[in-house]
Amino acid sequence: MKKLAYKYVVYIIYFLGIGMTSSGVVLMPFNMVRYSIILGIGLSLFIAGSLFNEVVIDNRHLSAIESFKLVLLSLTLAIGIGMISGGISHFKESPTYVSYLIPLGLIISFISYTEKNKFVLTRREKLIVFTAVIILAIIIFIVLSIAASHTMMNISPGGDIFKGNH
Repeated sequence: MKKLAYKYVVYIIYFLGIGMTSSGVVLMPFNMVRYSIILGIGLSLFIAGSLFNEVVIDNRHLSAIESFKLVLLSLTLAIGIGMISGGISHFKESPTYVSYLIPLGLIISFISYTEKNKFVLTRREKLIVFTAVIILAIIIFIVLSIAASHTMMNISPGGDIFKGNH
């Protein structure tokens, strides 16, 4: 019962952290102070969830270096996922910005996830998988850049959330 409660709390913390990180990353250009605060809270939640998961649930005893690495990888993982999630959610608000965010988020989150979860790959496997991720990111960038510049999409910077209709 205790493990269920702990895992649920970590799950909530992870998703709240990612949601707030997504908003902070993608909307920061529109209000630097507000969205920096939201980003900071989101990253803090995600880090707290990661530490709680490792130390309390998995009962791991981390050295200072392992703790630092976990925090760093949790930060980059949250930022990468936030770039993808926020970019998808807010393409209309800033299509050119998002065309960079999503592919970079894919690369950052993939590398962070691989390192955080200690996947061991041979040199050949690393080359294949990282090349595939880079190629996918380039394809996504090209597609999003074309979509962002396409005049028939009728996209104006600021999108729907800034029109006061909510």
